[in-house]
Formats: sequence, C-alpha cells, structure tokens
Amino acid sequence: MNFSNSEKLFKEACEISPGGVTSERQPQKFIPGKYPIFLSHGKGSHVWDVDGNEFIDWICSYGPLVLGHNNENVDNAVIENIKNGFCFTFFHPIYNTLIKKLLEIMPWADMAKVLTTGSDATAAAIRIARVCTEKDKVIRWGYHGWHDWSYGGAGTDRTPYGVPKSAAADILTFNYNDLNSLEEVFKQNKGKVACVIMQPFESSKELPKEGFLEGVKKITHENDAVLIFDEIRTGFRVALGGALEYFNVTPDMACFSKAMANGYPISVVVGKKDIMLPSQKTRISGTFFPNTFPMVAALATIKEIQDRNGIEYMWKQGTKLVNGFKSLINDFNIEAEMIGLPVMPMLKFTYNDQELNTKYKNIFFAELVEKGILLHPNHHWFLSLAHTDKDVDDTLNASEAGFKKLRKEIS
Repeated sequence: MNFSNSEKLFKEACEISPGGVTSERQPQKFIPGKYPIFLSHGKGSHVWDVDGNEFIDWICSYGPLVLGHNNENVDNAVIENIKNGFCFTFFHPIYNTLIKKLLEIMPWADMAKVLTTGSDATAAAIRIARVCTEKDKVIRWGYHGWHDWSYGGAGTDRTPYGVPKSAAADILTFNYNDLNSLEEVFKQNKGKVACVIMQPFESSKELPKEGFLEGVKKITHENDAVLIFDEIRTGFRVALGGALEYFNVTPDMACFSKAMANGYPISVVVGKKDIMLPSQKTRISGTFFPNTFPMVAALATIKEIQDRNGIEYMWKQGTKLVNGFKSLINDFNIEAEMIGLPVMPMLKFTYNDQELNTKYKNIFFAELVEKGILLHPNHHWFLSLAHTDKDVDDTLNASEAGFKKLRKEIS
C-alpha cells in the first residue's frame, strides 16, 4: 500500500508545525511508514486517505465517532442550526435543553456545566472540587488531558516538559485495584486532598476488581474529598451514562466528551448540587462554551443512540469482534490476549521478549493495514453504530491472514 502523499504532506507539516501533527497522530504512535498520516474523507465506518486507500476505521478519531463518519442526521441538524448563527454573546435556549437531557440520562446528578474539550472538563472538575473543599491536592489515576495538572506530577507516563514543578507538586497518584495504596496516599496527605479523579477503567490495562470502585468512593468520602469519574472515553459508549452506570458506582462529579456529539467539540461536567454550586465563586469560562452547534449535535447524537438501541448494538458487534479474535489467537497459538470491554477492546501481544513482542505486533498490524483494516497497534479501539456485520467479518478475515503470516515468521 502506497502512502507517498501522506509522507509528502507530513514532511511539509514538520516544517511549519512542531512535530508535524499533534502527538497521538504522529507516525511513531503507530508503525512508521505502514500507516496513513493524512486522511481525505470518511463515511460510516470507512475512511479514505490522501493516497486513495480505503480502510475500515476502528479508531474513530480516538472515540468521538460513535455514529460513524458523516452521519446525516447529526450533520443536517448542525447545518440547519448554523444558518441562524451559532456564536453568541449570550446563551441560547438549546443550552437548557441539553442540560436537562443529560440530567435525565444521569438522574444521580443535579447540575451540569457545558464546555468544549475533554481537557476543559477535567480541569473544570478539579477547579470545582478545590473550591468546594478549600483544599489543593489532587489524587489521580489515568489519562485526563494535557493541562499542567494532568500532564505533570505523579501518575503520568510522560516526561512533563514545560510543566512547572510547583504545578506538579500537588498532584498525587495511587495503584489501580489497590485500595491500600489509596488509603496510604490519603494518610500521607491528611486533610489536604480536594479530590480523587480517575478513569473507572483503562482499556489497555485492567478492569476493576469486585468492590474496588465502591472502595475508592468510601475512602474518598471518609477523607472529606470529592470523587470524580473521568468518562471522556467511556461515556455514551460503555453505557449511555458511562462506565459509572455500567459498574453501578455513582461519583460526586463526572466528565464527558468524545462520543457525546459524534465528533463536534463539546464536553460537560455533571455532578451533585452541593459540590458544583460553590463553583460560582470561581471563573470557568470560554469564548466558545455557548456555541450552539455542538449542543445541537449532542442532542442529535444522543437521540440516535437511544432510538437505535445503540449501546446494545455496539456491545453485540464488539462481542462478535472480540470472540473472533480470541478464536484466532487460540487457533494460531499466538501469545496475545484481548483486553478491555467489547465496546473498547484491544489486542495485546504478550511475548516475554519485548523486542520480539514489538516485532510480532508490528508484523500483524502492518498486514492488516495492507488489507484495509485500520486498528491501532498501541491503543484500544472503538466500536460505533456504523460498524456492520460485514465490517466485523472482513476484519476477522484479514486478521486470520495476519496471524497466518505471523505464525510463519515465528516458526
């Protein structure tokens, strides 16, 4: 498969923008030379790159495209909306409509604040918790965005270039599925912790053990801190109300974005009234927060998920995909496993030799790209309502060829 136009555009981009493209889209995050870098268009579950190659898209822009590319119901609603203007000094009534819909979906919450990006939402939730508790320290687990508080400090696997040490000093972490480690962090910072913010689970790692999330909530509340679930990835896909609905553990606040509006820029913090109301004393503001078209997109997206029993559909298709992979792994005797949940699965190679592990992984995923299947080799994938039975079958057929090629290499 030829990627010459992608490579040419990337070379040009590197001359005019640091790194060429943003970090998670850079070639080294995939397999350099084996994946497209620039796409031209998408429809449903398929995308086309600037070299004319067509792919079944299982990455879905890292999660937002819950309905697939170019969904006519959502896009037409947005087009009608922008004909009347969409960026106003004051809010439009659609704001109230959206919030009431969100609170209907999440009856545990009393209030919501609408923003633009996932990082906006997690940063706002931290600010709200600090105002409510009048404390500074944050205990985190998982990925929460790019702002100083989430990029620096404990719990990040990245070198925090550009983050002042003072900004990172109040950011703490604990070990997932280990309640003792959380208790120890609270003990060492007694009376100073404003909140615990965490992803309910991370697809590329492990699922919560029985009683773990309930234990986190109990320990957090015993220390007069606020519990925040980061549902940026999991909301409107694992369940309509997120992983908190699926695992039946209610936090004090939760952050949503990505699949909420099928790719349009919007996020939200929802939570208990007594936690959120004091945030009136601080400033959480953005020029684009009142924009109407993302709110219209969110309402149209949620309606389509509900009308089409979308959550059930994605679980069904994801389960078929995961079970197919498990059978192939077993048939070809490959040291690998499927992890995560069916709506956000991932294939993880488990060879002890890390160099061989990377080599085998790259052979397999490069072969799938050659066959028109776009799966991320280093990140979990995302199901959408656009993924058909044929998409699943075609992906599994290509995977069979990929495992067959890998088996020959191993032998």
